[in-house]
Amino acid sequence: MSDRQALNATFFAFRKREKSGVLLQAALGFVILAIVLIAAFIGAIYGVTGGAAFSQAAMAGQTDPDAIAQMMSPAALGGVMLIYLVFLFAFFVLTAAFEAACLRWLIRGESGGGFLGLQLGADTWRVYGVYWVWLIAFVIGTIVFALLLALLTGALGAVLGADSPFMLIPLLIAFIVPIYISVRLAPAAATSVAERKFAFFDAWKVSRERFWALFGAFLLLWLIYTVAVSIVIGMWMGATMVNVMTDAMNRGAGDPAQAAEAINAAVLNAMSTPTGLISYVVMQIASMALAVTFYIAMYGVNARAAAVALEEAKIEQQPAS
Repeated sequence: MSDRQALNATFFAFRKREKSGVLLQAALGFVILAIVLIAAFIGAIYGVTGGAAFSQAAMAGQTDPDAIAQMMSPAALGGVMLIYLVFLFAFFVLTAAFEAACLRWLIRGESGGGFLGLQLGADTWRVYGVYWVWLIAFVIGTIVFALLLALLTGALGAVLGADSPFMLIPLLIAFIVPIYISVRLAPAAATSVAERKFAFFDAWKVSRERFWALFGAFLLLWLIYTVAVSIVIGMWMGATMVNVMTDAMNRGAGDPAQAAEAINAAVLNAMSTPTGLISYVVMQIASMALAVTFYIAMYGVNARAAAVALEEAKIEQQPAS
């Protein structure tokens, strides 16, 4: 009987428990720390490459050969790579802390601690470990899957001919199998938080008999997010760029190269004005808000699946340490 329980997971993150604002606090903490990280990353790159001298020369309409040489030196490029790796590590730990904070609240009703609910606790490192398994599985799986598809395609072509309609089978497999596996393992982070242990592959138990419910929830959220972002960008383009780009294209009519150059100049001019810059910042803030909301909704789908799996005894929760 428990296996027939309706999942109703699409908007689970925004239902009863959100009244306390825990998810909003976690989202705010994530955005603040993400901005700090990005600013630190840009500042570090600027310092390592000597970007100040280059920028000053560029603003004066000049070229500084020494600044360019410094930016392209092996030491600068090595420093950029090291800074980028540190940034990636920090950003994904921050993302894991955000997801863990959301999942703790949605699954176990636990909140607080750290910066606006974000903390480097056991749940965060479990979620971070899940990210690594996803990355390794993606790389290895892509290579193996591509080789198998190549063998299958070659065998079908040799037996049935390249024009056979059965040659569509590898193409269908290339779409269906990754989607199926991704959906079945999607609750991996939520499962690890629910069980209070690293349990990536227990996600297969959580999603058992739930594929279509999860797939439908993910698909609906993707569609809503895509439409919402398209509207935001479309409004920004309509309010800021249409007139200047139309004028630029008219001035470059008949000459594609001149038209492209005129469009680039018009966009830069529009972005350099206070109004254009403000509208761009507003568009970016709106896009970030939509992205964070989308992440929370996706976490909610996986949290609901893990919570129901606990109720149905498909998985077991370890005692709190």
